[in-house]
Amino acid sequence: RVCSSDAMFSIREVRLGLAADVGTLQRFPKLVGFGSRVRELCLTADDFGADDAFKIGFVSRISNNENGDLIDVANDICRRIIRNSPVAVTVTKASLNYSRDHTVAEGLGHVALQNSSSLMS
Repeated sequence: RVCSSDAMFSIREVRLGLAADVGTLQRFPKLVGFGSRVRELCLTADDFGADDAFKIGFVSRISNNENGDLIDVANDICRRIIRNSPVAVTVTKASLNYSRDHTVAEGLGHVALQNSSSLMS
């Protein structure tokens, strides 16, 4: 994920008297961890900027916003990804997603099965 240096984020539902019910409370901690900063952001509905988003791992890069730099940064990442085997990239993405919700042993089994299938292609 890439954002501009002036990007602002928030999890606002608590200010509206609701718990976030569209998956934010389930997905956000899985992306950045269950630490106290995540709880604070969810419970206070405070805005957080690009630097904080980077510190907690919500974004991997911050663009300086000059002359289309945000698109250039994103395109550079894409170019580096597409240099690799499409099959390996697909299996890597699937394994990362699977491993997020499974044990290490299950993740290892999953990637072994995926790699053995890929080698046959």
